[in-house]
Amino acid sequence: MDIPAKLPAAERKGPVPGDGLAALLIVLAAGALFFLLRPQGGNFLTVRVVLDGELTAEYRLDRLEEPVRLTLDGAPWPITLEITPEGVRVLESACPGQDCVHAGQLRRAGGRLICLPNRLVVSLNGSGGDIQEFDAVTG
Repeated sequence: MDIPAKLPAAERKGPVPGDGLAALLIVLAAGALFFLLRPQGGNFLTVRVVLDGELTAEYRLDRLEEPVRLTLDGAPWPITLEITPEGVRVLESACPGQDCVHAGQLRRAGGRLICLPNRLVVSLNGSGGDIQEFDAVTG
């Protein structure tokens, strides 16, 4: 009596035990990568406000006890930021388009709010390695 030969993969009708093991390993690897590569949150977030290429203000969110309203008088259009222990947002601006106002609140390290008409960059940096500055300008 001959030993039956294995069927090629294209002719199999169902999964084999090795398929389940491969799927389990893929799910475990994806879960491990999800936890290892997630952004650094942390409690040590710093807001940096750069207007026209110059650092205007810097606040550590963990040291704020109440919200801070920062009005930037040196901007071409009046703009007001609201900085809270939870994050930072553009509260109001007179610039055209209002994209910076509609961007919402920054809450995670690495986030940036940019108001092009005012030449304003607001960044939220974490304690686990700050985001590098821009290396190019387009436009």
